[in-house]
Amino acid sequence: MMKKNICSMLFLLFATTVFSQELKQVIRGQIVDATSKAPLPFATIIVTSLETPLGTVADDQGNFRLEGIPVGRQNLKVTLVGYEPAMVNNLMLNSAKELVLTIPLKESTTQMEEVVIRASEGNGKTLNEMVSVSGQSFTVEQTERLAVFDDPARVVASFAGVTTGNLDDNGVVIRGNAPKGVLWRLEGVEIPNPNHFGGLGSFGGGAISALSGLMLGDSDFLTGAFPAEYGNAMSGVFDMQFRNGNNETSEHAVQLGTLGLDISSEGPFSKNSNASYLFNYRYSTLALIKPILPEDNGIPTYQDLSFKINVPTKKAGVFSIWGLGLLDGIDSKANKDTTEWVSEYDSYSDLGTFRTGILGLTHNYSFSNKTFLKTSVVASQEYKRYEEERYDFLLDTYPTADLSIKNNKWTASTVLQHKFNASHFNRTGVIVNQLHYNSKLAFSPEFKDPLYTYLDEQSTINTYQFFTQSQFDLTSHLKLNVGIHSQYVNFNEELTFEPRASLSYQISPNRSIGFAYGKHSKLEPLPLYFSEIEENGVVTQPNTSLPLSKSHHYVFSYDWNINDKITLSIEPYYQLLYDVPVIPDSSYSAINIDAQWLYEDKMEGTGTGENMGIDITLSRSLDQGFYYMFTGSVFDSKYKGGDGIERNTRFNRGFVINAIYGKEWVVGKSKNKVLGLSGRLNLLGGKYTTPIDTEESMDQKETIYDESKIYTEKQDPSYRLDISFYWKINKRRHTGTWKLQLLNALGSKDDYGYLYNYQTQNLEKADAQIVIPSLAYKIEF
Repeated sequence: MMKKNICSMLFLLFATTVFSQELKQVIRGQIVDATSKAPLPFATIIVTSLETPLGTVADDQGNFRLEGIPVGRQNLKVTLVGYEPAMVNNLMLNSAKELVLTIPLKESTTQMEEVVIRASEGNGKTLNEMVSVSGQSFTVEQTERLAVFDDPARVVASFAGVTTGNLDDNGVVIRGNAPKGVLWRLEGVEIPNPNHFGGLGSFGGGAISALSGLMLGDSDFLTGAFPAEYGNAMSGVFDMQFRNGNNETSEHAVQLGTLGLDISSEGPFSKNSNASYLFNYRYSTLALIKPILPEDNGIPTYQDLSFKINVPTKKAGVFSIWGLGLLDGIDSKANKDTTEWVSEYDSYSDLGTFRTGILGLTHNYSFSNKTFLKTSVVASQEYKRYEEERYDFLLDTYPTADLSIKNNKWTASTVLQHKFNASHFNRTGVIVNQLHYNSKLAFSPEFKDPLYTYLDEQSTINTYQFFTQSQFDLTSHLKLNVGIHSQYVNFNEELTFEPRASLSYQISPNRSIGFAYGKHSKLEPLPLYFSEIEENGVVTQPNTSLPLSKSHHYVFSYDWNINDKITLSIEPYYQLLYDVPVIPDSSYSAINIDAQWLYEDKMEGTGTGENMGIDITLSRSLDQGFYYMFTGSVFDSKYKGGDGIERNTRFNRGFVINAIYGKEWVVGKSKNKVLGLSGRLNLLGGKYTTPIDTEESMDQKETIYDESKIYTEKQDPSYRLDISFYWKINKRRHTGTWKLQLLNALGSKDDYGYLYNYQTQNLEKADAQIVIPSLAYKIEF
């Protein structure tokens, strides 16, 4: 009897041990109509990646729950009578976090092939169903797998048609356009630049994104001929969403690395409510160690906080409160030992504080299974305070810059979407922006000159946008999107009418072609319009009457799903820019603005530009542990300034090539560990720069450029290799992930122009060899 009891105990112990190794998790969520966002009852959801498929049926509110799903990569198939079947592929299921999904289905007019609505990089169709060309979704997991510091802007730098500047800036150049032409949207509303130290390296870019991967859901990135709902954009659109927090179970994450400390938490407010919260706080590691470093360490510091509170109600719709806050600081000191000065940059000290705050309230309401209304009210503030001074060789100091910028903005947006039938739906909206603009910009015209105030302005700027757009399924193979966007700006009293249209045709089940056209307009940086110009002793603001910069976009597309994993996409495009601010009888054009605060000339809106090229993407979605993507772009970017002469733009690199490869290995007896490796090789054509005036530079002992030969000197091509390793371990109650990222692993040099070297008394290339390693550990529990 004792032997029998001992054997039974050993069997139970062994069984428990085996069971503990079988790590499983929950996949749940809701099935909704893609157009009206109304719940779809009784859809069938099947996990197709299991040896024995497991499935369930959604309830009368579209909610579904799948329990006991093994951790690792999983695929779902969703079917419902009257709707196009959908696949949701490559979902990463961890032991520490439930997977909560909202899956939209599109009503069908005929029986269609199943549609993959989420896939790995290169295959991701946009979440916005009205985008038919020049658009791609990107997932949070992409930002985690690639060596991009969880930065969406650095993720899209691998997409076709996108180039970047130097390693210390994440501004993206799309098809030859400056980063300032990008529209940033969060939760469907335009927001200020969400990057730390935004605007210092490039308008539209910064050092690193404040949008943590722990907060973001799947998002869209567009590169041309946008649908009518996107206004005040010239080159591209980041259309991003915060995900909702888990409304059933509390989940937390902590990440500590060389770049910073992240703390994230989500969960329900109570067991009796479907309301949830989600937040993430990040504090830079450099800020943590700054107090123990020398006082003049000059280390930049940053921190950010983002959150979303989601409150569904039974009859009044869904309310959400969301926000994002950034706080950055710079405090660098000049070297007071003049014998160690190499260039003039060693003689500068600067002090800067930069903060951005965004707070939004959004209400979503479904009137029926055909009509959906989304209304948002958003308040935001941008504050920049920057002071700069320079020492001479006697260590006397002279102020060189004093900037104070405070912009308070209110945005109200309402969008109504209605499905007339399975073949036609419409989206119409109104957006009102009120900006309280308060800026004072003072610079020293020449070293040792007193500061001169070029701008001291307090204004209220109102813009009004209206759009309407419809999608028509003309046949089972032919789809038309057509709409118009209109924008009114009060300070120049300009009203624009911007038609948008796209047509796509399904040649065969795996091939399609498309064409899109769009007229777009964009406000230039506000200091350009409001700078004060003195003429004959009279101070005026002549640039406030300038029109908005505009462009015509033309895009052709060809897409070939070679098989269920590999996709080829080819997009030739042409963009004509016009009404661009230029200085009469000069080479200057606002097309080339990267980061410029000082404007001291009267301008006219007669500049033009042309961008043309072809983008090619070949990608394999993640399957059997590996994926790849190859992108290539050949393009030409030209402009005409105030003198009417055609020149290269500063962004005309000619070509960009990217190669991404990633591999995952599932290891361990219980298959609970994942080892991952990914790499990106980037090859960029050389940029056009302005040659230096050697004689004047030697005389002035500082770099002077020959503006008569602007953008005529072609630099050599550049390259960069980024590598990422990750090691994920799933345990019963937590998941731990080690991640090592190496940006610019081969140490290629960034070009920062020329400098006069005080030591050698010669002009030298100001190249910087920057390699950025990042080691981090994240625990989710």
